[in-house]
Amino acid sequence: MKKITFLVLSLSLFTTSVVAQENKNKQPELDSGTVEQQFDYIINKSTEFKEFQLIRKTSILKVKAHVLDSAKTLRAALNNLNRTTAEANNKVSELTSEVERLKAENESIAVDINSISFIGMSLSKTAYNSFVWIVIFILLAVLAAFMFLFKKSHVLTKSAQDDLEKITSDFETFRKKALIKEQETMRKLQDEINKQSYS
Repeated sequence: MKKITFLVLSLSLFTTSVVAQENKNKQPELDSGTVEQQFDYIINKSTEFKEFQLIRKTSILKVKAHVLDSAKTLRAALNNLNRTTAEANNKVSELTSEVERLKAENESIAVDINSISFIGMSLSKTAYNSFVWIVIFILLAVLAAFMFLFKKSHVLTKSAQDDLEKITSDFETFRKKALIKEQETMRKLQDEINKQSYS
């Protein structure tokens, strides 16, 4: 019975020490926190031997795994960031070329808007407006000259008509006088003929 008791007691001590060892080895502080905090924890919990720090192999391996996981995550994040940056640079290049194309198109449209095609020539609106106003002023000047000449010719025509009427009137008066004179002359001639025939 003593053997069994001793065996049970030994087993329970062994189990307790194993559980305690496992609890010691678990070290939940190494499963959370930053890598810097984990290193600080290992340094603070390590034992000193002369000028050396003794660190448990399991602890350093756990931190190593965490560091490698962090490095792997950072590498993946860096790759994603590089890929995103490359895509962003491509997008910026595309947008820059699109902006340049739109600027050129805008300038072309501005030139088209500010110019007018006239007799196959492309003129700016300012030049076209100047040309149109010059033509309008020339036409107004020609119209004014025609009106002046028309008025002048109207005055001359009126004067010629007045002169014609006066001449016609004078001619009519002269014709009447000439007719009367002719009639008088014919009468005198007739009287002379009559006198000659009676004598």
